[in-house]
Amino acid sequence: MNPSRQGFCHRIALLLWLPISLHPQTPGQQLSLSECIRRALTSHPDLLLTRAQVAAASAELTAAFGSYLPSVSLSAGYSRQLNVEGGRSINVGGQIIRLPSVEPNTYSLSLIGSYVLFDGFGREGNLQRAQAAVKSAEAQLAYTRQRIATEVIRQYTEVLKAEKLLFLRQRHYEVGKQELERVRAFVEVGRQPRSALLAQEAELARREVALLQAQQQYELAAARLRSFIGVSPTEQARFADPTIPDSLSPEEARRLRHQWGSFAALLQQALTQRQDYIAAQQRVTAISAALTSARSGYFPTLLATGGWSWANSALRDFSQLGRSFISLQLNVPLFENFRTHAQIQAAELQLQQAQAELEKLRQTVTLEVQTALLNLDALLGQLEAAFRSLQAAEDYAESLRQRYEVGTATQTEYLAAEAQRVEAATTLVTLSYDYYAALAQLRLAVGSGEP
Repeated sequence: MNPSRQGFCHRIALLLWLPISLHPQTPGQQLSLSECIRRALTSHPDLLLTRAQVAAASAELTAAFGSYLPSVSLSAGYSRQLNVEGGRSINVGGQIIRLPSVEPNTYSLSLIGSYVLFDGFGREGNLQRAQAAVKSAEAQLAYTRQRIATEVIRQYTEVLKAEKLLFLRQRHYEVGKQELERVRAFVEVGRQPRSALLAQEAELARREVALLQAQQQYELAAARLRSFIGVSPTEQARFADPTIPDSLSPEEARRLRHQWGSFAALLQQALTQRQDYIAAQQRVTAISAALTSARSGYFPTLLATGGWSWANSALRDFSQLGRSFISLQLNVPLFENFRTHAQIQAAELQLQQAQAELEKLRQTVTLEVQTALLNLDALLGQLEAAFRSLQAAEDYAESLRQRYEVGTATQTEYLAAEAQRVEAATTLVTLSYDYYAALAQLRLAVGSGEP
């Protein structure tokens, strides 16, 4: 970098940093970008819902695995006859015969186990479906985390950008007040006409309006970020992160851009790493397995059952009165009212829908990667142009200021040059933070991991 360009970069850094000392810092806890991401990933409603979906899918997987295990049930019963004397007398040919008394209590106990030996591969299909559903839910959870973190980065850079623009507008306003006092003094001694004072007052009012608008934009951006990360509106907090530079040079922007490579390579990376795309692929796998389970209705099932039962009027004689048994049951579906056919058709429809959604998502991923890359390239070109524009505006404003002080330039020319300088600085600040946000969006588009 040549000395003149290095000196200009120093002036740019001074221009962007100096207003910080002019703006009072908001009291309260300082929240860095990493802290904001941590808060959002802890309490965001989308994450809570996605975690619940993972838990539900895990429970279904446990149930699918449980179908390979035997079912065991233990039952116990007790009953008592309330009318003990009822039914003890019978009439046989006119002769009344009294029966002996019976115990009013009846106890029962049974332990039965069953195991499905074969169900037409329904268990296998259900287990594969549940495994794919868990992988899909976990991938969707990972993508939700990436999406939320990217949104935090975008909103955080919006807050920093709005704060920096507020600093610039405040500095511009403070300089305008000083210039107003200077013009007023010149008018009082007769060096300038009264119209110059009126023009400066109008210019100061315009700068005040711009300052108030910048203040509003900052407060709105901070409020949106606080709401997104779950910070109470009454909690005092300010956003600052020393790891995020105040300005971005074109050289650094080009270096960051060159790290990403070509569109073809990024698209291949996205289709391999995008967690939402992986989740969609797993949904197709899950529905394919569900189709296997639906086809199991055409196959016979074989069930083995065994157990032990006991019943008595008293809690005794378990070994004498207890019965043990085993059985095999074969169920062959000869006609099931077309239920299996309907289930297969429904599963095939769901499979076609899932495959169509996967293809639509592939197209969306392609468009998102292309859009993110085009935005980054466009911002890089705009950033380079804005850097040159600010350099020229700085030199022009300084030249007009010197000419205005010696009376060879008009006040209108001076104010126009000053406004041009501020707008150029505003554009550079805006593009710098937009470039950081575009980098985060590109990371999300290619699925390069949680920012």
